[in-house]
Amino acid sequence: MAKSLPESIDLNAAVRKEWQLNGELLLSDLDRMPAELIASADAPVKYEIQFRHSKSVLGEAIIRIEAQLELICQRSLETFAFPLVTDNVIGFISDIEDEAKLEVGVMPSWVEDMQVEPKALLEDEILLKIPDVPLKPGAELNSEYLVGEDGGEPTTEEIQSPFAALQQLKDKN
Repeated sequence: MAKSLPESIDLNAAVRKEWQLNGELLLSDLDRMPAELIASADAPVKYEIQFRHSKSVLGEAIIRIEAQLELICQRSLETFAFPLVTDNVIGFISDIEDEAKLEVGVMPSWVEDMQVEPKALLEDEILLKIPDVPLKPGAELNSEYLVGEDGGEPTTEEIQSPFAALQQLKDKN
């Protein structure tokens, strides 16, 4: 992990002193990335986290992330470039009622014991930006996967009900 990114920080100190963390890390440094969707875990991720005061919650952070990811298209299985850019504000809360106090456009982030994990904040933001089903623009599904082996319509054997064997057992009795 990047040297400038501490494992955990005290939220009170970060907000009071308006800390700013910035640097670069590799996507592989983040534990929760969906490996089945990402072709290159070595992609550099530039980040900036700027803590600030808030009138309504424990504090806020502006999170900026830039990365050029290689995702795997779930339609064609080809890789494609996915520019990831985010600039979001999150508000730190410790009670569920505090979520209603957040300003419009500020996303909640749960805090326990006034400790914040910057790595987890970055992971959350990246996971929210990566599509659940990445699709390369213009990718088409190979038609060989849509029809039977002979290129024609699927046979009745291929579309037979999974309960057909149970029906055969019932008919024997």
